[in-house]
Amino acid sequence: MDKQTFLQELDYRLRHMPEEDKLDAIEYYSEYIDDLNLPPDSDICIHLGSPKEVARQIIADTTERRIDEQQEKQTTKGFGKILWLTILGIFASPIALPLAIAAIAIIFAGLITVGSVVFAFGVSGIACIISGAAVSVASFTAAGIGSKLAILGSGLFVIGLGIMFILLTAAMARGIVSLISSIIKKRIMKNKSRKAQVA
Repeated sequence: MDKQTFLQELDYRLRHMPEEDKLDAIEYYSEYIDDLNLPPDSDICIHLGSPKEVARQIIADTTERRIDEQQEKQTTKGFGKILWLTILGIFASPIALPLAIAAIAIIFAGLITVGSVVFAFGVSGIACIISGAAVSVASFTAAGIGSKLAILGSGLFVIGLGIMFILLTAAMARGIVSLISSIIKKRIMKNKSRKAQVA
């Protein structure tokens, strides 16, 4: 397989990756092939492996790099890219398609369950803040200073409870993102060490 055919097939196999990562990978391999100084009729696959194998390695390396970046930045957008690259990695790996679909279904079911719990905490926090604010405002219409203070105190307590729920939601979301990122990274490292032992 010549350079142009190799790069075209590699580009096709990386078509679902983020555009920036795909272009970086194609540019890197184009320069790498040039640096090999191979004869024009030389088969690139003998030196690099098939485009499928190279694409699989690029997806794994990119996922690992994104995990490292995500752990530094702690952003939801970054986690979304990691999740997408992990799904691509599952489909690029040499396992049967039904197993890949089952694995993705399990991952999404877990994410939906955990996401629902986190979302419920967030909504509860917002509801507490709104109802606490309403009770606090209503305290001014109560008769007697004692009643006003008691109702105002209750409203402020509920607002505090709502803020606590929101802070807990943010902490849970960060913890879940870090946990999933570290699991994915460990899995990639395990696959790399297994490949190194085989080679």
